Amino acid sequence: MRIVNILEIKKLNFIYRKKKEPTNILSFPFERPKHIKSTFLGDLVICLKIIQKESKLQKKTIEAHLAHIIIHGTLHLIGYTHDNFYNAQIMQSIEIKNMIQLGYKNPYLI
Repeated sequence: MRIVNILEIKKLNFIYRKKKEPTNILSFPFERPKHIKSTFLGDLVICLKIIQKESKLQKKTIEAHLAHIIIHGTLHLIGYTHDNFYNAQIMQSIEIKNMIQLGYKNPYLI
């Protein structure tokens, strides 16, 4: 996991997703060669400044929002997407379950 500033996350978001705006997290899954045994999932790149701003806007603690974003990014590492309504519902239900198991509230209830 790497924490970066807004300029760097914006640049990475453009390079890898062709989006011109910054984002709170990017996930880079590890494409393991067949001959290598590893449990490494990949990398997460987080912009803490954006997490802080979002936390304030959503009236959440930075800790709770960061936990949610890390869970969200990790789900992307293992193949989950939110590219349509059905996939978004699946991903959100897993995020909610994990957040509650960690002692946090449902992150989608503001």
